[in-house]
Amino acid sequence: MHVNPQLRFFLSGQTKPLEPDSKRWNLPLPVKREITGIKEDQNSSLSVTYGDYFEATGAFIKKNNYEVMLTALSCINEDIRLEQINKINIYLEKHGPFYHPSKIEAVTENSAIPFVLNVAVSKIGIECIHKEYFTLKKLGSEFSSSFIPAVYGQDDFIGRDNLQIGLFLGEWFEGYSEFHISKDPSDGKEKILVWDNLNGNFFISADKGTEIYRQASMIMTSFYNVHSFEQIFPWHHASGDFVVKQIGDSLDLKLITARQYSSLFQTKVQIKDQGLIFEGLFMFLVVLSIRMRLDRIDGTGDIVWADNLSIEGTIKGFREGIKIKTKARVIPYNFIDKFKIYLHSISENELFELSKAIVNSFNQSAPDIPVICRNLVKHSSELFHAVKNL
Repeated sequence: MHVNPQLRFFLSGQTKPLEPDSKRWNLPLPVKREITGIKEDQNSSLSVTYGDYFEATGAFIKKNNYEVMLTALSCINEDIRLEQINKINIYLEKHGPFYHPSKIEAVTENSAIPFVLNVAVSKIGIECIHKEYFTLKKLGSEFSSSFIPAVYGQDDFIGRDNLQIGLFLGEWFEGYSEFHISKDPSDGKEKILVWDNLNGNFFISADKGTEIYRQASMIMTSFYNVHSFEQIFPWHHASGDFVVKQIGDSLDLKLITARQYSSLFQTKVQIKDQGLIFEGLFMFLVVLSIRMRLDRIDGTGDIVWADNLSIEGTIKGFREGIKIKTKARVIPYNFIDKFKIYLHSISENELFELSKAIVNSFNQSAPDIPVICRNLVKHSSELFHAVKNL
């Protein structure tokens, strides 16, 4: 007689399962409002308990005889039948402004195969989770890229009092960690700190910091569509959108979220319309260079501005992203050379005026704005000299 896998619920870092008769089960989930500045709706995470959360995740996993889990296993070439899964462990990892993600482990006799389960409990979070699932699915089908997680299924769960919870299952990047700018107590300088939960947090060198910005910029550029002006946006280092893994002496970066993929303009253009294509690409580069420098100190503190090593990394990564498109024959082989000519026609003052206009188009109530404005003149000059070496 077949017995279904045992579902067990955990809080991150704990080895004892959370049971329905525990005090925590009926406590409300915490929420980070200070990051978004958005008022919560009536379906607030304040009204959602740990029990509601785990009941929704359990129902999602068990639906249609564990269909989503078996689909995910088949997508990663794991020939595992339901009867071979002994346990499914669900670890609530953290509480973000929109999502409360869990790590899911399908435990067999010989392995524990991880996945990520993104969970939204507020109205705005559920709207975001629906968009993100379809965005990741679209990008995964249109780009041959391992930079973003694959997704395997999504659904909404209706609980007590018609409480709605949104969920989707995706690829887990094992061994990858968040990173944020932090002050190194050894010398008082701001550096990138990798949040390695297994081996302990560690600061990286300036060269490795440049490498992080290079890879992040390469990833964002590789997804930019030069004809439709579509790009992954919004994104922010403070939200932990990128994660990093140290492999020997090297670093490897992944983008774990893509909330939206939208266009700067309403119309697509042909490659012969190079003036508009170059203008759109240049605007993309300016925005990329600004946003690449923004973070929150220690992930949740004040907005902080990265040093000019980020500019070097951004330019290198941007160039590599364009080369990826050239190799994929999305753009002509001589595209980058012609774009260089376009860049050299722009004066330093024109670059600053464009940067100012772009920043004025941002949400002026965002906490990033004062920091950007304080640094914009210097940043524009640094970017101007960097693009001359593109």
